[in-house]
Amino acid sequence: MEEERVVISTPVEHFPGGADCPTNDVEYLDVELPADALGKDLVDAACLNGGEAATTAACSLGPARWHLPTLAGVNEVVDWTAPADYNFQVTSLCGERAFLGTFDITVSADTVTSVESLDGRSPDLTEDDAMTVQDMLQEANARLRGGGTVRLSLDEQGNPRYIAIGDNLAQSDGASCYFIHKLSAPSS
Repeated sequence: MEEERVVISTPVEHFPGGADCPTNDVEYLDVELPADALGKDLVDAACLNGGEAATTAACSLGPARWHLPTLAGVNEVVDWTAPADYNFQVTSLCGERAFLGTFDITVSADTVTSVESLDGRSPDLTEDDAMTVQDMLQEANARLRGGGTVRLSLDEQGNPRYIAIGDNLAQSDGASCYFIHKLSAPSS
């Protein structure tokens, strides 16, 4: 547990001979975290500088895997001004819709101009089904006005980093959650 993040390391036993990682069995791991973990990023230690996977495709979005939201919701959604053109990578995990998975999205004039699935979960997602950061914030504002719960975290520059919409994030049909890995605008 660190001041700004929770670092998770899961050692894996190496077997001699060839190995095909994509076909390895999935092993679930339960981790109990204390209350002071809330509001912090959950980070993969193997993707940190000097980590054994830091230069691999699995770490291309950085070491943060998720943001652990605070229990309390917000009373208002940040008034974020989007750049005219920007690119971002986002993981959408909650809800029942096409926009689920990790994506690289390019936005121009408040419109998605390209979307690429980074995890293969929704490879055929179209620009019409993808969301801009403004779309996510509008969804949060609408839910907040309707009496719902919204959790929001910003990065050091004031850009949205995590947006969770809904009283119960485990209730798949009534929740949305977005973790924005990277957001960049072209320099002028």
